[in-house]
Amino acid sequence: MPSIKNLILQGEGVMLDFKKTITNTEKIAKSLVAFANNKGGKLLIGVADDGSIKGVKSEEEEKYMILTSAHQFCKPAIEPYFEEIYVDDKLVLVVNIPESDTKPHYALDDQKNGGLISALMIKAF
Repeated sequence: MPSIKNLILQGEGVMLDFKKTITNTEKIAKSLVAFANNKGGKLLIGVADDGSIKGVKSEEEEKYMILTSAHQFCKPAIEPYFEEIYVDDKLVLVVNIPESDTKPHYALDDQKNGGLISALMIKAF
């Protein structure tokens, strides 16, 4: 895997998204579904949209938000896996979402209404 700094330099795209923090489980479900429905992808939590490394304050809270989103707001559920990487003494949480064998996945809103999301739509969020 390329280093985190090299990934950041590539910029966001259909297989890479930056999030400073996770604040909304319904909204992040759209990113998870887009990656799972395409070729997979990575969320870098603790990285701002401009590529600056902010770090995460609580990796356990971020993991909880991601897992809640993946299990409650993605149908069928998605199973991400996590890596914790320190960059310049700041913790970046890497959320890996593999390409799904059970696609298509749907992102549900808080009323449990689902919509099919493609990776090309990810930057609209």
